[in-house]
Amino acid sequence: MIRSQHLSCKYALAAFLLFGLQGIVANGGAIELVLSDLRLPIDFTAGRSFHLNISIYWTLIGMMGAIYFFFSQETKQEIYIVKHINFNFWLIIATIGMSLGSLLLGFNDGREYLEAVWPLKILLAGSTLIFGYMLFRTYLNSIVPKSRATLISMLAGSLTLAIFYLPNIVSYDHPSIDEMMKYLVVHLWEEMTLELMGTGVLAALLINMTKADRRVAEAAIYLDISFMALGGILATGHHYYWIGVPELWIWIGGFFSAIQIIPTIVLLYAVFQTTKFESFSKFNYHEKITLMLIGSSMFYHIFGAGFTGLFMAYPPINRYIHGTYIVSAHSHLALFGVFGFLVLAVSFYILFTKVTLSKTLYQWCVVAIFSLNLGLLTMSAGLTIAGGLQAYCWYVFGLSTADTNTLIKPYLAIRILGGLMYSAGSTILTYAVLKSIWPQLKSIFTDNCYASDNRYYKERLVLTLFKSLIKKQREAAALLQKIKEIVNRSVR
Repeated sequence: MIRSQHLSCKYALAAFLLFGLQGIVANGGAIELVLSDLRLPIDFTAGRSFHLNISIYWTLIGMMGAIYFFFSQETKQEIYIVKHINFNFWLIIATIGMSLGSLLLGFNDGREYLEAVWPLKILLAGSTLIFGYMLFRTYLNSIVPKSRATLISMLAGSLTLAIFYLPNIVSYDHPSIDEMMKYLVVHLWEEMTLELMGTGVLAALLINMTKADRRVAEAAIYLDISFMALGGILATGHHYYWIGVPELWIWIGGFFSAIQIIPTIVLLYAVFQTTKFESFSKFNYHEKITLMLIGSSMFYHIFGAGFTGLFMAYPPINRYIHGTYIVSAHSHLALFGVFGFLVLAVSFYILFTKVTLSKTLYQWCVVAIFSLNLGLLTMSAGLTIAGGLQAYCWYVFGLSTADTNTLIKPYLAIRILGGLMYSAGSTILTYAVLKSIWPQLKSIFTDNCYASDNRYYKERLVLTLFKSLIKKQREAAALLQKIKEIVNRSVR
């Protein structure tokens, strides 16, 4: 582990802590929906904003740490200006803390998922710009082929992170334009930016851990990038159906939402083609947990985000389910199911690179993953049934919103049950991580424990370059031999 990778550990730890906090806090709003007379210390609107924002923040900071870790691994060098990894960590932690705290105090910008006040948005934008710039400079200075797909995927995702966020620092007077700008983050961060970052990270992880075939993985990544760039941008149109844009967006959004399932299937195919699952029993405990979390992410990638999103994006269906709890079910399956599990997987792998996971805590981690999956599926089932009843009661029976909300309360109670199972899983998994790394906690926040590993890394890098030089010399010798033969033939 070199210095850049060591510094990324605190990002992974912060992701787990915020993840554990989200699991506990999220149940408050769900309980208040069923027990409306219950008075909680946090206002429902503030609590909902907190929940939506923390769900973005913990996946974001975890993915940033994973990019630092695997980008330096793939480029075989330190991240450009290593000390800025530390600076950026404390900047984004301060931004997250102030954002979540201000939301609880009622300082709300009024835009869903983008509720933080504008000065805090500037800080977050600054963090994403620093992040993208450091990776871009590292990419330019790297000695490995610039065409390496893992690097391009991670870099493209990291740069679009800032590009899509910058227009949302301010609000817009025209409501349609404001909504269109909002979906650059609400949709494109998930469907393109995090997809690109996650695909590159996942490929790098599997290549390193399972010795997967790099050529197969990189071919799939290039195909994925093409579909994500095209489908991700234009499929945003399925959010534009009912916000006052031209009718053409119904057709654009519907068609390109349909092809979004393709990169998901390609990614799944690449994982199965490149990963040697028969060697699962040979992996150590933390590698097994990592693969379990990746498997969970792949499942929701196909069924939670892929097919469910395809069904919802079809315009005649979207007309009736838009604004129902079905959308909430899809959001849980797509955001946490796909990227949540993936961020947990890479963060877990990073933290346990130099820490041993005991057998007892391994067993607790297995229980936690089972509880997370069961809780997520139960929540989504309750929300889906409630959403279906909402659409039926509104458009068939013509019931009012108040009467409909009364009828669907039993199914929202199912959501609470799923939330409690999810919270139990998040608490157990976070506890297992903290329990394991507690003896090494101080070293995660110090910057002087990488020297011996860095020396070893440099020795490996010199050896790699020496082997490359020998290979080039052999290629040159072969070319010179061919030239000599051609010249001899000409002389004759």
